[in-house]
Amino acid sequence: MSSNNHRAGIFIATMTGLAEMCAEEIEGALGGGGFACESRLMDGLGPDAFEPFDLIIIVSSTYGHGEIPDNGQALFEALSEGADLSGKSYAIFALGDRTYADTFCAAGDRWEEAMTNAGARRVVEIERHDASSGTLAEDVAGEWASGWISQLV
Repeated sequence: MSSNNHRAGIFIATMTGLAEMCAEEIEGALGGGGFACESRLMDGLGPDAFEPFDLIIIVSSTYGHGEIPDNGQALFEALSEGADLSGKSYAIFALGDRTYADTFCAAGDRWEEAMTNAGARRVVEIERHDASSGTLAEDVAGEWASGWISQLV
């Protein structure tokens, strides 16, 4: 991939706003790696929102019993109904809390399955941030993105 015309879309599913802070750090890392970036909350979006982007980053928290945040549910359902993302690449940054062991980062796993089923190619293993780890999710997000973006340009 050359870095001059590659576009990354960062799509955010959040309940509290923490995923937005993580997306800002990821956007900084990708921008520094030569990608043109755009971050968008998932509210009201369909799979066509992925169209302009070569690389799709999903930043999603998990709430309740392993659920996708409310603002991401419509996009997730539309994606699961047969969207075609072949030719797209993706990465997932999942937020969770290990004290909820049964559902830790379950929303991230659900996004992973939906993206794969839609034909997108994963560029890096899903990153799962643990809220009880004592690390700041946004710091981890920036480091995570910096760690693999150079392999794509």
